[in-house]
Amino acid sequence: MLSILIPTLNFNVEKLVEELYNQASSCNIDFEIIIGDDFSSKIVYNSSELIKTDLIQLFRVETSVGRTEMRKQLSLKAKYSWILYIDADMFPNEKKYLPNYLIEMQKNPDKKIFFGGYSYSKQYSGKGRLRFRYGIKREFKSALKREIKPYRNVYSGNMLIHRETFELINIPLENVYGLDLAFSGQLEFHKIPFKHIDNYTCHRDIDDNNTFLLKSKEASITIRNLYDQGLINPKQSKLIWAYILIKKLHLIKIVKLKGRLLSPLIYWMLNNFRAPLITLDFYKLYHFCKK
Repeated sequence: MLSILIPTLNFNVEKLVEELYNQASSCNIDFEIIIGDDFSSKIVYNSSELIKTDLIQLFRVETSVGRTEMRKQLSLKAKYSWILYIDADMFPNEKKYLPNYLIEMQKNPDKKIFFGGYSYSKQYSGKGRLRFRYGIKREFKSALKREIKPYRNVYSGNMLIHRETFELINIPLENVYGLDLAFSGQLEFHKIPFKHIDNYTCHRDIDDNNTFLLKSKEASITIRNLYDQGLINPKQSKLIWAYILIKKLHLIKIVKLKGRLLSPLIYWMLNNFRAPLITLDFYKLYHFCKK
């Protein structure tokens, strides 16, 4: 019935697998767990544990392929019609995490995807980190709030999806940051019925400021490329909406000029101080516009 697929790179998933295994076992369903090791240099799962059950598999590629390609390869190995994708650095908030998804499947037979949402631990020590503040303010939303603009709140690191639907909308793209928006674009293009629910996973691996800024820059460039290819629109990204607005106001050149002059200062501020998130918004908009 359910294939639980966990792509990972250098992140140990033993506790996550144990939790999901216990929850699935208590649900009395047919299931499997497949760990996709993207050529890690660290141990991601104790292989001696595999001999205790045939319900857990470890699949390792011989060269790094990235999360998107790994998801595709895992889907080809999955044997059940429903797939739960959960990122390695996530952990269910509740002991009823899997039962919650199963209940939603039964209540909503017309839906092909369910997005559970992301949360962030209140006990996290580095609350000043930019990534943590961004996650709390921009990603940690109730299902009710996510449903207001459903295509802008697609987080595939905690997603239950019908396998045929995944194969339909998972277009092959270069392994870069920002590809959840391409996924969202395909949802809209194919008119796939989906639902946001309150079934959170907690984000456990919080990037340092420098890493997050580099990823944000890369994601902004990716979003621009996807937009230029017609794969996404303002429904998927507020960044695109802002770009269209300033283009109508003939402010693109000003944003590019200001960004070129201020970008090093903005980067330094975001990296070293608790700068407001609107500063990050301008940093991302500049990199979107500068193409």
